[in-house]
Amino acid sequence: MNQLSATGITVFVADTRQAKVFELSEPGADAPGTVMTRSGQNGSGAGVRRTALQGRRSHKQHAVSQFARQIADRVTAAANNHHGGGVVLVAAPRFLSELRSHLPKSTLQRVVRELPRDLVGLSVPALQQRLAAALRP
Repeated sequence: MNQLSATGITVFVADTRQAKVFELSEPGADAPGTVMTRSGQNGSGAGVRRTALQGRRSHKQHAVSQFARQIADRVTAAANNHHGGGVVLVAAPRFLSELRSHLPKSTLQRVVRELPRDLVGLSVPALQQRLAAALRP
């Protein structure tokens, strides 16, 4: 993983239910962010059929995988749009692994840091403090 520069880095902080996206700017500047939440969590189950050969996968596992795929698409777009800036991924270890499995190799090369921590529930100032401490070289 590459060294971090102070600006132009997109930070994705996620768990299985929501993701926050921030752009790292100069120290002390407000980091405007967007919040992405998982929708369609409740499945009715009507019309769902399984065969004996299919693996047992719950609706929750399927929803988590789809959400990770959506975040992976956003990470890929951010990695391709920011030339030289890079991407930082912050998620609980299990979800980070799921997210990583949906990222293409070209995007993984632009990930400058991964933090296996669940920080999505923190307020923006607390999150900025934790990220600043964790992202110091």
